[in-house]
Amino acid sequence: MTTSKHRAAVLEGFNRPLRMTEVATPAPGPCEVRVRVRAIALNPFDRIVQTLGGLVTPWVAFPAVLGSDVAGEVVAVGDQCRRIQVGDRVLGLALGADRAGNRAAEGAFQEQVILRETCCCRLPAEVTLTQAAVLPLALATAASGLFLRNQLGLDPNPASAHVGYPTAPKGSVVVWGGATSVGSVAIQLARAAGYRVLSTASPHNHALLVGLGAAAVEDYREPRAVARLLEAAAGTTIAGVLAIGVGSGRACLQLAAGRNPRPKVAMASMPCPLDSAPIGPQIGWRLATLPRLAGGMAIQALRAGILRVPTSAIWGTALVDDPLGAATFGTFAEAALRDGRLQLVPEPLIAGSRLEDIPDAMETLRRGVSARKVVVQLG
Repeated sequence: MTTSKHRAAVLEGFNRPLRMTEVATPAPGPCEVRVRVRAIALNPFDRIVQTLGGLVTPWVAFPAVLGSDVAGEVVAVGDQCRRIQVGDRVLGLALGADRAGNRAAEGAFQEQVILRETCCCRLPAEVTLTQAAVLPLALATAASGLFLRNQLGLDPNPASAHVGYPTAPKGSVVVWGGATSVGSVAIQLARAAGYRVLSTASPHNHALLVGLGAAAVEDYREPRAVARLLEAAAGTTIAGVLAIGVGSGRACLQLAAGRNPRPKVAMASMPCPLDSAPIGPQIGWRLATLPRLAGGMAIQALRAGILRVPTSAIWGTALVDDPLGAATFGTFAEAALRDGRLQLVPEPLIAGSRLEDIPDAMETLRRGVSARKVVVQLG
């Protein structure tokens, strides 16, 4: 019997280059689907796992396949699948390097990937697979931060209860870092759930965020940004604050401290960037960076305590084993992509057409992009 194979970008140990090789193509298990990958979007976390996984994701089993964001066509479905069928075009959250999956078959950096049915969203005909690939991890991270009980714990009900927006907002939500991939989705989720959204971005991205549903947008570099957001929230309760992006925690703690009762700050933020670690010798980089990281986190925790602001750290895939996961991907996203409540943002930046292009694409992302998401298209 001939075993079917496909190509994958495999990681054989932390702090090593990716290796292109052939791997066996598995059959999907119960409640799983197998997808022919057409587009892969990259995230800073991909490089962090590759270079610093021993510190950040020590559970990863080798050989591993990285990558969380994928879109393609379903070519096989496992037993107990009820919603997804062969031939469906889907976006999906891949869990190859996550605790919930932690197996190479579930990583996005390959030609065929195994996905959970609950982590897939069927696509309208007008949505391209390249556009769709930008969404999965950002959607999961934003929904986790906004709606999980151990995060902001906001009420998501209007997001799936009906089409259209409530006329009376439940309160204000601040999304610091609204032009990031997570921030741009968080604005839309909070708005669809019935909250008034206040955000920050560089001035050239303000119109984009207003178009996504933000009621007010401030330049995060302006000294009065925090004060102006507090003014914009006047007359409403601040239901929660999302701190997204490197260094956003300090400003968000200051903002939360400006209101009583103190709103919670959920953070997808680090005091300093971690995706610049080199592949290879890292002694110099670690000596220069890790003390800054540890010191910044300690200072931030101390400041939160002094200001009496509750905080939490967002893990982007925390919703996977919660009913929120299936509700977000299978109920809300499918309907919202059809009726326009959910836009696929940021715009994809095409950085290759082969698995071999992934390392250079990761470098493009590391150098920095604004209101774009780096995508590798496969034929």
